[in-house]
Amino acid sequence: MGVFSLLNNFSIKNKRPWKGYFAQRVVYPSELPSIMRKHIYTGVMGNIYYTLITGIFFVYYGNAVGLSRFQWGLMGGISSFLLTAQILSALLTQRLGKRKFLWFASAVAGRGVRLLGILLSLLFWNAGYHYAPIILIAALCLAHLFEAIAIPPWMSWLADIIPERQHGGFWGRRSAWLAFAVICVAVPAGLLIDRTPEEWKIFTAVIIFFGASIVGLIDLLIHGTLPEPAMDIPERGRFFSQLKAPLLDTGFRPYLVFVFCWASSISLGGSLAVLYFMEELGIKNNLLGGSIVITSFYLLGGVFTGAWSGKLVDRLGPKRVLFGGHFFWGLLPAFWLVATPRTALLWLSFSSILSGVACVAALTAANKLITRFPDPPDRPMYVAVSSCIGSLARAIGLITTGIVLRQLEGWTWTVGGWTLVPFHLLFIASLTLRLLTTNLLIRRIKDPTRQEK
Repeated sequence: MGVFSLLNNFSIKNKRPWKGYFAQRVVYPSELPSIMRKHIYTGVMGNIYYTLITGIFFVYYGNAVGLSRFQWGLMGGISSFLLTAQILSALLTQRLGKRKFLWFASAVAGRGVRLLGILLSLLFWNAGYHYAPIILIAALCLAHLFEAIAIPPWMSWLADIIPERQHGGFWGRRSAWLAFAVICVAVPAGLLIDRTPEEWKIFTAVIIFFGASIVGLIDLLIHGTLPEPAMDIPERGRFFSQLKAPLLDTGFRPYLVFVFCWASSISLGGSLAVLYFMEELGIKNNLLGGSIVITSFYLLGGVFTGAWSGKLVDRLGPKRVLFGGHFFWGLLPAFWLVATPRTALLWLSFSSILSGVACVAALTAANKLITRFPDPPDRPMYVAVSSCIGSLARAIGLITTGIVLRQLEGWTWTVGGWTLVPFHLLFIASLTLRLLTTNLLIRRIKDPTRQEK
């Protein structure tokens, strides 16, 4: 009888921590400094996870197990379409009001499925089967589905914790620390891959993915200890009424138009640019150099300017920083156009540094604009709709890229002594559309810090 009593007490004690883990409570101002610190170092862990498992090393792994250019575009396109699950996630968040549990469950599922897909594809590739690319595509698409569900509740939770007047500065400071930490990990990982014999490189990459997944799980467990304040739940209405609210909001609609045009512009060639760097510019033979110029230099730009650009968002408002960040972000394909295998590291260094500065500023401004424009109860749906519109646009661009590369594979054109390949045509189109979108559409966006609601 004593044994059963002991087991019963043990089970009760193990239930209570999880009940408290997901409980909502008031967040006091005195807790804010420690909350911000924890937000930053868990963000560091999460970004280390994503850098190692989705960046240049994953491109190397995908090519090794047999993904074609068309399959890269197809996988990216399907994954982007599946990000529309954020709309259902936002609706569920507004109905339940339990953001932390929905975020945690979907984030764990996404990271678990991603690792499982990598391991299964490795198993099939090692056994000589031709199904490895299909398994990898299916797993990655499913992982993106779960990760999409995690975004609206997380963004709403973040906006309720961090005061509006500190949002930009905090996000910029967080971005700088994230970038610095990822540099410290990405360069040694690139060195490890480069020093590994060719026949063992793919297995070494999988070991890196496995280690990154452990870090990613610990990140979720620690981040989940942050308090979640009770959510303002909007009046329950019909699903389509809630969905239409951001679309019919005349103040928010110009931003949605910009998001669609911008996302389609950057995904047209830009989303598969790393594939071009690896194959056409020879980065696959110098993964250490590639990890430094593509990943580390990009992150250094964010390290040195992230906190400054975040404060600039709070001082000037998101709209001005949104324009400056996207304008310089739009210039990146010009560097890729002039790069050759011999000068690749030089030009990619310039583009990565500029990208780090511009992207961090633009994304910090966009983050504040999206979360501060709507009323608190409507934040999840506004975040979801804007993200889904961007995802649909990226999917169109990615699938178009894959089709163009497949149809024009092997083609070259010589113009004034300059040899063009299909990727160059995509870069020219992307550069033109980026600059047009930035200069014509951002001016119509309303700054949430200056409008009267």
